[in-house]
Amino acid sequence: MLQKIRERAQGLVAMIIVGLIIITFALWGVESYITAGRQVVVAEAEGDEILLSDFQDQLQRLRRQAQSVFGDRFDVDEWNTPEVKEKALEQLIDDRLLERLVDDARIRISNRQVAEQLAEIPAFQDDNGFSRALYEQRVPQLGMSQAGFEAELRSDMAKAQLRAGISGSEFVLREEAQRVEQLTQQTRDVGYAIIPAGQFEEESGPSDSEAAEFFENHREDYRTPEMVKLEYLEISAPDLESEISVDEEALRGFFDANQTLYTAAEERNVNHILINLDPSADDEAQAAALAKAGSALERARAGEEFEALAKELSDDVGSSTEGGETGMFQRGVMAPEFEAAAFALAVGEISEPVKTRFGYHIIKLKAVNAGGLKPFEEVRDAVEAAYRSSEAQKAFFDLAEQFSSLVYEHPDSLSVAAESLNLEIRQTDRLTREGLTTLFSEKLAKRAFEPEVLLEGLNAEPVELDDGRVVAIRVLEHLPSAIPTLAEVRETVAADAAQARRRELTEAEGKSMIEQLQAGAEVAEVVESKGLGWESKSTVRRDSNDVNRAVLRAAFQTPIAAGDAPKFIGVPIGKEDYAIIRIANATIPVPGDIDTADVLARQKTLLPGRVRGSWQEFLGSLRGASDVRVYSQNL
Repeated sequence: MLQKIRERAQGLVAMIIVGLIIITFALWGVESYITAGRQVVVAEAEGDEILLSDFQDQLQRLRRQAQSVFGDRFDVDEWNTPEVKEKALEQLIDDRLLERLVDDARIRISNRQVAEQLAEIPAFQDDNGFSRALYEQRVPQLGMSQAGFEAELRSDMAKAQLRAGISGSEFVLREEAQRVEQLTQQTRDVGYAIIPAGQFEEESGPSDSEAAEFFENHREDYRTPEMVKLEYLEISAPDLESEISVDEEALRGFFDANQTLYTAAEERNVNHILINLDPSADDEAQAAALAKAGSALERARAGEEFEALAKELSDDVGSSTEGGETGMFQRGVMAPEFEAAAFALAVGEISEPVKTRFGYHIIKLKAVNAGGLKPFEEVRDAVEAAYRSSEAQKAFFDLAEQFSSLVYEHPDSLSVAAESLNLEIRQTDRLTREGLTTLFSEKLAKRAFEPEVLLEGLNAEPVELDDGRVVAIRVLEHLPSAIPTLAEVRETVAADAAQARRRELTEAEGKSMIEQLQAGAEVAEVVESKGLGWESKSTVRRDSNDVNRAVLRAAFQTPIAAGDAPKFIGVPIGKEDYAIIRIANATIPVPGDIDTADVLARQKTLLPGRVRGSWQEFLGSLRGASDVRVYSQNL
């Protein structure tokens, strides 16, 4: 269709079209066209708009988290459901409402708190603790600036503080924990037999008419998803790095222009003695702590070994066993007062008592790494790698522009772009939308199913993926969603019908046996008449490991009181088997028989659930009191 427009975009017709476009831009503004696609609103929370792009970012984060947790067991179909999309949007709405509440409540996180939190993030740590170089390197890899990352961290910390304040008042009564522990420690006698479906193998095979009837009743179960097979081109900056020519002059010029990248900050290693002091301590306690610090200082300056004093006197559990040694640290890591004193000392010098929010410190400077600009020869390999990456990025921008132009100007084929730019045309297997999302991205999957691309065979507009690749696609084959004929899936249908029939037969057999038992027949007689084995376990608990899990679950879900006559129930096992179960002698221990330690442990295990419940209840009340609008049609 685009090609037809190009062919006809001449003469009077073209002038009329251009005139209409000019008038439209004049009336509505160019900006509305530029931003329309990315300004779709999917929800509003107290007037704060949540854009489609925000929602898509959140959805991708959830998918990536799930994929990192489940690995090879990750099922893209399960994570592309309406339920997951709803969860992603709900989280966004809750976050916006919480951000507004945090602001209204004037909950503030200081720069110092943010810095301390940053220093505790493992991704930014090396063998010596927090590494500013790692921080500066890895934050851009998240697609964020340092300011943006710190702002998000600050917001998360504020919301966490709010949650801690709300959830911190939750508790579990001893009586509640005791009752739960009584139910947990209750016992039952459980006997059971499992009817295997295999014994009905011969009589479960469906006839042609039965298979046809089963297929008609379950047609939707055999529907195939819509699929496409693509050819595609891709470009990326890293692929260009090997093509970048390098000479010493260029590398030295890059080194000179980016000296901050190769300048090590000054680092210091100190030993210290901490005398703990609560920030809210009164004058008397402060004076006592200061006197204790002064006494330690006198002993140190009198010649006693500082490290031995730290082991004896320091309240810093983390460093006292190491003689109070901190390890090398840069500016911006320690408490400001501690840092100022440490960087003012000469090696071997001992400070006066320094007060921080932790208490009083006596500091002795052990060693200094002066830092400064590293020699070019020492960092040449790193300079070359950075130079290649920088130049490849510049070349990539030019290449991407050519790539997009060629794909657009020759919409019926990717061959021109491939030949002009020396790229390889690749092909996918037949893939569903979800498969394309996993292989590429949700945006590219959406492009593949646009009418011009899917039905007219035109190139799709190139898409930039999360990993920086730019990909252009063209549909080679389209398979609409369809229900196959019975002949195409006869073997599968026959197997499914046979399985369903075996399931019916085992259940019918089990229910018949239960009727006999409830009528007073002996268990051994009924079970033996069917050629089955009987498993019997006494005083079984909910957490027993020697009983089939499905049997155990059903046995404890069945109401039965102490002294009741035995009960018989049936439950499916797996896809085809069936179990008959006898439950008797339900016994719940009295409070005096339960160990106090078990009750205390139960209180601890119940508390997190109580905390989660209170937080969800709070979110629900916040949501109910807020003006929230969801535009599902825009998702």
